[in-house]
Amino acid sequence: MNQKLLLGGAAALLAAVMLTTPYTVDAREVAVVTMFGKPVDNVTEPGLNFRAPWPIHQITRYDRRARLLDVEPAEVLTKDKKNLVVEAFVLWRVADAERFLETVGSAEAAETQLSDLVVSRIAASFGQREFHDLMQVGGSEPTLPVEVATGTAEVANERLGVEIVDVRLRHVGLPVQNEQSIYDRMRAERRRIANAYRSEGEEKAAAIRAEADRTAAEILARADTEAAGIRATAEQAAAEKYAASYRQDPKLFRLVRQLEASQALLDADSVLVVEQGALIEPLVEAP
Repeated sequence: MNQKLLLGGAAALLAAVMLTTPYTVDAREVAVVTMFGKPVDNVTEPGLNFRAPWPIHQITRYDRRARLLDVEPAEVLTKDKKNLVVEAFVLWRVADAERFLETVGSAEAAETQLSDLVVSRIAASFGQREFHDLMQVGGSEPTLPVEVATGTAEVANERLGVEIVDVRLRHVGLPVQNEQSIYDRMRAERRRIANAYRSEGEEKAAAIRAEADRTAAEILARADTEAAGIRATAEQAAAEKYAASYRQDPKLFRLVRQLEASQALLDADSVLVVEQGALIEPLVEAP
């Protein structure tokens, strides 16, 4: 009888132990307890817990540490229908393990849905902005509006049980097939501006040269007028000197003028033959 009681007590103890199987949850984890696949407990605090033995209760664990998701580059349209390629990254972690298990079940599936969600939110944001506001020469890299991050976080938490720590743009650029044509248009625009500057400069240079030529012509005209006046005054003074000299000694004056004329007409090898007294009159008359 005692042996049967002992066996019964041992069996009851074994059954109690089996019905309260202990398990632990690490501080880096969250866990979901399911009964035949249906969630019955959401464990968010680390420590020792108890559950019914398998297959009644099963434990599904998820890493609660933040994960970095690099979103694949995606093309989006701006408000003026220009294509841009955006690259973003998301920092996320599991917040509600029960909802996470019911909606996605794994980190890979969650990241797929997060990528789609982030790209759609970015596309909606960029679709309300002009291309030239996003891509400016010498400008800073475009940033996401605050409402994109907050809206993404709300949807991710409600639908996936995921907490979005941060959403950022890694890079915003042009599609490869459009880069060359856009660069060509930019070069053509810069060339047009340069030509306009050159034309304006040449026009101003021509105006300056014309003004300088006009001023130079005026200066030369005044100089010629002054020079003509000076020459006329000098010639008048010389004529008066000649006349005074002629009046003092007409014969000497005629002799000098004849000599000057002969010097002008004859070169060094010429021979002039004259009769005595025919060309030059005696300076002194015979008594």
